[in-house]
Order: sequence, then structure tokens, then C-alpha cells
Amino acid sequence: MLKIFLLVFVLAAIAYFIYPKSPEAREWLISNNNKHALAGNRFASTQDAISFVENLYSIGAVKVTIPKSAIYDSNNRIQQEGGPYADALEISLPGTQSEREAIFNIVNQEATNQGMAFNPESDVINNKLLLWWD
Repeated sequence: MLKIFLLVFVLAAIAYFIYPKSPEAREWLISNNNKHALAGNRFASTQDAISFVENLYSIGAVKVTIPKSAIYDSNNRIQQEGGPYADALEISLPGTQSEREAIFNIVNQEATNQGMAFNPESDVINNKLLLWWD
């Protein structure tokens, strides 16, 4: 039994270091020197993106992260633009229905602006939402 526990523990530790956590969005944006660090086709500036993330928190988002898969951080990009770039946010949803609906309204508006449809029944996975801008 101890061997199984140790094996699971070692595998979990390896996974933790191989697949690092997605950064919290507000912190990532504040520390980023790229003037257009998030979805340049949606936000006029990094500060505009920070305001968007802060609004998500103010209406009830539990956590807003930048998915690791949405971060473009090549050395060339960082040299040219001053920092990495991302094109998506992941929103951890609150438990109360009124706060969820407020976030759903924003996500629906963003999806509509991108020519896409938002469906909470299929788009909410593990109590999280992905916002992606093309």
C-alpha cells in the first residue's frame, strides 16, 4: 500500500512540474510589458484587458486565468512586443445563480461579437468557461 501511495505521489509531483499551472490573469497582465498582451483584436491595450478581468472579478468570478496553451511566449515575440501574448481567458464560475448569469451575459456578448454562439449547458466544463478571441 505504501508503494502505491509513493508512486501516486511521485507521479503527481512530476505532473505538477511538467504541466505548470495557468497564471492568474490580472497578475500576468500587470507584470507583462507587452502593450497588447491579451487579444489585441479585442482589447485596445493591456490596461483595457486588466479592466475587463477586474470586472469579471467584481461580478463574481472565483478565478480568472490565462490558459498555458493560449500563451505565445517565443523569444522573438518577447523581444519585438515587450512580453508574451495571449488570446484566451479561463473563468472559474461562482456558485450563486445571479453571479453566474452576470458572467454568462458578458460571455454571451463576447461570443456574439466574435460571430459565435454561447450555450452554458455545453460551454461550461468543470464549472469553468473559456473565452477565446480570434
